[in-house]
Amino acid sequence: MLSLLIKEEIKNYFPEMVKLRRYMHMNPEVSFHEKNTAKFIENYLRELGIKDIKTNIGLNGVIARIKGKDSSKTLAFRADFDALPINDEKDVDYKSKVQSTMHACGHDGHTVSLLATCKVLIENIDKLPHDIVAIFQYGEEQAPGGAKPMIDAGCLENVDAIFGAHLWTPLPLGTLGYGYSELCAAADRFEIKITSNKNSNLIAADFISQTQQIVSRFAKPRETLVITFGKLESTKNNASITGTIRHFNKELHKMVISKLKKLCLSLEKEYENTTIEFIYYGGYPPLINHKWGVEEIIATTSVILPEIKLKEIEPLMIGEDFAYYLENIPGAFFLIGAGNNTFAKYPHHHPKFDFESYDAYCFNISQLSI
Repeated sequence: MLSLLIKEEIKNYFPEMVKLRRYMHMNPEVSFHEKNTAKFIENYLRELGIKDIKTNIGLNGVIARIKGKDSSKTLAFRADFDALPINDEKDVDYKSKVQSTMHACGHDGHTVSLLATCKVLIENIDKLPHDIVAIFQYGEEQAPGGAKPMIDAGCLENVDAIFGAHLWTPLPLGTLGYGYSELCAAADRFEIKITSNKNSNLIAADFISQTQQIVSRFAKPRETLVITFGKLESTKNNASITGTIRHFNKELHKMVISKLKKLCLSLEKEYENTTIEFIYYGGYPPLINHKWGVEEIIATTSVILPEIKLKEIEPLMIGEDFAYYLENIPGAFFLIGAGNNTFAKYPHHHPKFDFESYDAYCFNISQLSI
């Protein structure tokens, strides 16, 4: 079985994976500015001898097709490679060399795992039954994201199914987390701008208070809906409020947008000489797995990595633009446990975020098993 052979061979590439990951960790680039990272990925793929490589997909995306014996079926894997605008506070020799920029979410691990996957597949090309497409995606951390532009540019052409994964420190090391349907919430951002000769602070407070009635009165008790306000800036005559809407139901999304717009109009009438502007920035749709894809992950992991604990998890309220891929073709997204009480104890997007190199090894094996 190809996957069993690969499981043994990947051990030989572990030192190289660590080296590549640390290089990426020291040289991060934030969303939509990943030019050097994209070139690094392209160069590595070309050194492997892969001929079918396309660059600048969407913006900075890179895709590589590895041809198997039969091209009638094609499986894709996606790895994101953007970093975050956070200053690295770790005391390690591979600390970020870029001020106020670091890989604080594990995307360096995702990318290196897929690069190593490509290397193993190329070296076992005579045993590869069908085509594999490696999708290296930019811009996941910041809406509108890189997935949709890459899809619009054709990255899923002649692809039958897709899988993606995320290193996840809330799950303990040695665990694979999955969900049969909803896994990540839609995350939409909006802004409210208030101009008034009255007290804008009071109007802003009134707006925030009344939005909670949307959740309590108009959402069904078993439906998940969260409206969060992350920023409020105000003077006497001007106020700006930034918030997010998180949910798993597109119809619920339409209702919330409608209610927020009506609330703005209502407050304009209540407070004389007041204008309230509602600005909707959008976000990612809910990530809904295909049952078939999840069953493939569970079945293959159980055979290839029986030591890994499989855990069905509750839906997460985070946003993930892998959702766009699953709106187009079958597949699934899963989580690789990366947490422990010593080394990887900090949450994602923390200045001291890190993970043990073994996590990337398990990540790699999981991809190759599928």
